[in-house]
Amino acid sequence: MKKRLLAATLVTIAALGLFGCGKKEEATTESTTEATTEATTEDTAHEGMEYNELTGEWSKDYVPHRPVAVMINNLKEALPSSSTKQADIIYECMVEGGITRIMPIFSNYDGLEAIGSVRSARHYYINIANEYDAIYVHYGQSKPAKEKLEKHAIDNINGLTYDAGFYRDSSRVAPHNAYTSGERIVKGIEDFGYSTEYDDSHEKVFSFNEEDTELTNGQDANTVHVNFSSYSKPYFVYNADTKLYDRYEYDAPQVDALADENDNVLNFKNVIIQISQYECINPKNDLQELTQVGEGNGYYCTDGKAIPITWKKDNKKGKTKYYTEDGQELLLNPGKTWISIIGNGDNTGVSFE
Repeated sequence: MKKRLLAATLVTIAALGLFGCGKKEEATTESTTEATTEATTEDTAHEGMEYNELTGEWSKDYVPHRPVAVMINNLKEALPSSSTKQADIIYECMVEGGITRIMPIFSNYDGLEAIGSVRSARHYYINIANEYDAIYVHYGQSKPAKEKLEKHAIDNINGLTYDAGFYRDSSRVAPHNAYTSGERIVKGIEDFGYSTEYDDSHEKVFSFNEEDTELTNGQDANTVHVNFSSYSKPYFVYNADTKLYDRYEYDAPQVDALADENDNVLNFKNVIIQISQYECINPKNDLQELTQVGEGNGYYCTDGKAIPITWKKDNKKGKTKYYTEDGQELLLNPGKTWISIIGNGDNTGVSFE
């Protein structure tokens, strides 16, 4: 009797096991099918397109190659600049006397008619350009920058040593009249024998959301004030219609001289404020040093909201990485990005409205 009960029990268990396996197989098949469908849909959606790692966007017109980073004048007397609206990323750092210079990074520069006005290199901008494996375009350099350039720290095109890459605009007053163009940059790259392809060790700087994603628990940031000094106090105003931040400086919209008059304001999907430290290393001309290796705090703004972030760079040749408060790598929304690197001294800071 016991043997019959045991046999019956084993048959029941076996039957249940078979049914259980059947359900598991079915679930696994469904899961695999869903994943395959998603991957196929994504591949189809981006068919014939290339991914721009500077913006996180897919485009049929984009050709993946090394970008160029150009030093641009940002004094009031030098504005408006030319072709800055075509940049994928723009960095702004403080230089001497509390003023700032900007460095637009272009993935697509070949057809740009005029870029400028172009100014001299600073050594910490060279470090930033290297994070993107960019070809660095400038007109002259500070002493610390010259030391780096003489050591071939970056592929560069310099207006002081390569006349063919630049021209003077007679309608502008020196030193705000040095310009380059996409055609001249292409010629410079060819003349110097620089590769336009990324090398095998290249790694992208940013990671992006697949689509526009609102910040969770972000504070209101419809206006973002970024103070570099008592002189330089730019700000960004969120445009709910375009879902972009319009850039303002010297109490006026910052515009591109070559852009269509109805759409010439510089605007960005993402604004990053990185808080670091500047230190004067030459009192005679107020030459600055910027702390780039280490870690610190900052803010990320998108879609009218802002969240606190941290930044970290392990060594001079590393890449600056940004993280959310829970330690996860920051994901940007697809689109253009402005990065302001401010100090932590007097007359500096960030505020939101």
